[in-house]
Amino acid sequence: MTTLVDPPAPPLTQTAGTPPRVEHPQTLVHDGQPLCDYDAAMQLMDALVARPKTAEDLLLVLQHPPTLTLGRKGGLAHIVAPRWQPAGQAPLDVPVHEVARGGSVTWHAPGQIVVYPIVQLCQQLGPWGKGPLGDLPAFVRLLEQCIAAACGQFGLRTLLKPGHSGVWIDANRKIASLGLGLRNGWTFHGLALNVNPRLDGFAVTPCGLDGVQMTSIWQVCEERGLARPALADVQQALEQQLCAVLRRA
Repeated sequence: MTTLVDPPAPPLTQTAGTPPRVEHPQTLVHDGQPLCDYDAAMQLMDALVARPKTAEDLLLVLQHPPTLTLGRKGGLAHIVAPRWQPAGQAPLDVPVHEVARGGSVTWHAPGQIVVYPIVQLCQQLGPWGKGPLGDLPAFVRLLEQCIAAACGQFGLRTLLKPGHSGVWIDANRKIASLGLGLRNGWTFHGLALNVNPRLDGFAVTPCGLDGVQMTSIWQVCEERGLARPALADVQQALEQQLCAVLRRA
């Protein structure tokens, strides 16, 4: 039987240290939403992790057009259909990218908040910054706690599944995915939180886990009789949670 646990609260807001600067890169607008092409985001991250270790920490917060990514675990076999059919339109081919992050396959689309923390991990205050390279698994757990806390601000209880990254609604439904890497001491890649993406686009086996489905904040709020928060409000809550705990010494 799968064990689910309530996420611990993120550490108390740190007043010491320097928080990351938040940026919102965009390369196009679709249906009034600013989006960032995946190739452009990867080029930006590659440039940022090549900077000197004394450069500032950043949070890149954005939304992608429909895109599939494969982490170091691969996962081509978990892509059910690399096509997406918007309502009333012809099917579109979805680009597939192999990337240097943990995890397997992830679907990105408008309505999903993506955060790429570009921070010098070993210079972070907190246990995730301990050691010559920092503690990447502890950093992932911290990001999960921040996602759960942001969802909690809108009355949405979420869960963690020990042994599996991400933030969950129940044993078979996942609301946020995480996959990170470390290069030159910088963290890169990050997290994806579903607010109101079209879930019919998830023609994949999420993270390579059979029987798992992706859900969204809006879908779960409707099921539980909760008000559906605006994406901008969820994004602000998540940014505030992250900036409160990600502090460079």
